Amino acid sequence: MTAATTQPRAGSRTFPVLAVAEVAFALVSLATVVSLRRVFAGSEWFAPLVVHVVAAHATVTVLRRRRVPAPVAALLAAVAAVVVIAWVHAGQATTFGLPTLSTIDVLLSSVNDAFAQFGDIKAPAEPLEGFLVASAVAVWASAVVGDWAAFRADATVEAVLPAAALFGVASVLGADVGRVLLAGIWIATVLSFVLVRRADRLGRTSTWVGDHRSRGPQALVVLGVSLAVVATLVAGLVGPRLPGAEADAVVSLTELGDDAPGTRVTVSPLVDIRSRLVQQANVEVFTVRSEQRAYWRLTSLDRFDGSIWSSNGSYGKSSGDLDDGVPVASERIVFDQQFTISALSQIWLPAAYEPQQVQVDEPVRYDEVSGTLIVDTEVPTSDGTAYAVRSALPQHQPDALAAASAEIPTGIAERYLELPGDFSPDIRALAAEVTAGSANGYEQAMRLQDFFRTQFTYDLDVDLQHGIGDMQDFLFAVRAGYCEQFAGSFAAMARSLGLPARVAVGFTQGAADPADPTLYRVRGEHAHAWPEVYLGEYGWVAFEPTPGRGAPLAEQYTGVPEQQTQSGGDGGTATTLPATPSTQVPSPDTSLPGQTPPVFPDDPGVDLGTGGATEPEPNPWPLRIAIAVAISVGALVLYLLAVLVVTAASRLLRRRRADSAVARIALAWDESLAAARRAGVGVRPSATQRQAAAEIARRIPTVDEPIRTLASAVEATAYSPAEPDDDAGDAALALADRVGDGARAAMSPRDRFRTRFDPRLMRRR
Repeated sequence: MTAATTQPRAGSRTFPVLAVAEVAFALVSLATVVSLRRVFAGSEWFAPLVVHVVAAHATVTVLRRRRVPAPVAALLAAVAAVVVIAWVHAGQATTFGLPTLSTIDVLLSSVNDAFAQFGDIKAPAEPLEGFLVASAVAVWASAVVGDWAAFRADATVEAVLPAAALFGVASVLGADVGRVLLAGIWIATVLSFVLVRRADRLGRTSTWVGDHRSRGPQALVVLGVSLAVVATLVAGLVGPRLPGAEADAVVSLTELGDDAPGTRVTVSPLVDIRSRLVQQANVEVFTVRSEQRAYWRLTSLDRFDGSIWSSNGSYGKSSGDLDDGVPVASERIVFDQQFTISALSQIWLPAAYEPQQVQVDEPVRYDEVSGTLIVDTEVPTSDGTAYAVRSALPQHQPDALAAASAEIPTGIAERYLELPGDFSPDIRALAAEVTAGSANGYEQAMRLQDFFRTQFTYDLDVDLQHGIGDMQDFLFAVRAGYCEQFAGSFAAMARSLGLPARVAVGFTQGAADPADPTLYRVRGEHAHAWPEVYLGEYGWVAFEPTPGRGAPLAEQYTGVPEQQTQSGGDGGTATTLPATPSTQVPSPDTSLPGQTPPVFPDDPGVDLGTGGATEPEPNPWPLRIAIAVAISVGALVLYLLAVLVVTAASRLLRRRRADSAVARIALAWDESLAAARRAGVGVRPSATQRQAAAEIARRIPTVDEPIRTLASAVEATAYSPAEPDDDAGDAALALADRVGDGARAAMSPRDRFRTRFDPRLMRRR
């Protein structure tokens, strides 16, 4: 009877499991790049990094398939990485498309500039070119190392470790944006890659039913990837809804020093200033108890798109101490405020600038870049919220501001000097004309302020909006408006001069309660906007271009006395108040029954002298990174100790189980052969003990005497009619120890470490 052979059906094809695995590995890198959505704001960063993913994986795949040796392939991949990174991130600095030394200088300079600002920004951050270059290097390194591990060393788990490291960095440093979705995508791609590699290995080593090796891996891949995707979807949808899912983590790297930031979209507060000033003039928005009057600031607006000023803050959960924004060299007055919000109808929590601490019963969020407090993500408005804030109000001096450093950090310049491409050249020319002859930035700001206060009038009846055309009409035709036009035009003109500027929005101090001078009732008529200019080491300095307005305790550098609108909302008149702090003891606030603002346990006092300055809060990121590194090092140390303990325990257990001299001699021989194999000395399975000993002695001369003596003992045990005694068994184990020591001494330190701790070699042993 003739055995039948099974032939492939016509038209059948072998399942391309290797190609599928390569694509799956590239998708792991792509998912890792997608996870950087938590780190970078906007979307312009995504396309360049996708280019690097495609280029890196295409390069390493071609080199491997062309059978280029791994060291040469790594070198060629590094050259390709330099070229592609230069094209994408410094194309203007290349020569005929090829990178030069000047190209490298441009790339290194961008990286240095970005990381110089690393401690001063919070995710999601602006995608500075230096951060993108660093991310591109990480993508290429991950692709090269991972491809070597996956397809050359057949180490699937180790292949995803570089991508896992980059994903971990994004998780630790990133904002709380799409956390579950991005993690689910990354986990699904990793599981899919692992399953494809598993299918490839089984297809090469296992016998499938009917020996259908082409269809077996395909079925495993389809079924496994489907299960991985379904499991990830179920975990992402069901997991966050399980009891306790919203509880605080036992150990959270993202909440060390500050919670992960989030983005909240809301209408620009400039939009409703006029309605508050006119239609809601007598509506009480909130009350604040404070021994010091101040402008109660809501937020600052840093983006002008030609139509309106807006912001895109990154807010992390906050309670207690708040991080400082930019350092302030001036002395500061530290004082407390107790707010009760009644009809603000917005997400903001007003506070004197710059807030240092907050006490509130419910969660709130804070953006230290703009110095803004808002309610938590799920809370629609701050109405009904009662809280306490401790602020440090800078006391700038004109001489110091005039001598401020003219150097502008890159991050400040990129964010606060930007103007629309169609910004009016007439406005630029007017700004230059008004400030002609100014010796420094402070003098430029003062001339702009005086220009508005002396040549314009305050008028709520002016029908002007926020765009460039309205700004042009305001400056050249109408020359009248309200705070919105004054602040926005001042900030835009300052930017055109190279002065970083932004628009602050909030309220003036409000009306003091006749029965309680420390209780201020803030109404719609007190809504206000004013510009802030960055002046070197003195940070953000507020100016007052609006006629009839003047911030408390700012006259010494603005030259404007404390002023605000009279009751009744007539913006054309103003009342001047004495600029001295009240010392009356606060009494309980009864503005909102049932809402009692918390208080701070200690009284900071009001310091107008040298004791008023406070030290900036330490940057939390070095601590976070140090803890992450400490955890990683600790995990590595625990792994090494665990391997040593398990190895020693296993060796001791094997020797104890060898309860006869014959068993101990046999175990000694097995241990000696294993030690020789780890040192790279292989012995033929058919070799006798003497032949094996001779080969080992030839390759490792230092073990000549113990290995030959041990071989003789094994032969004697096998062929001698007499049983060896216990002393012979113990002597054999001692000889095995000498062989092991000699074999380890013959190895390089790297090989000794690898053979002892490499999990793949441990698994084989």
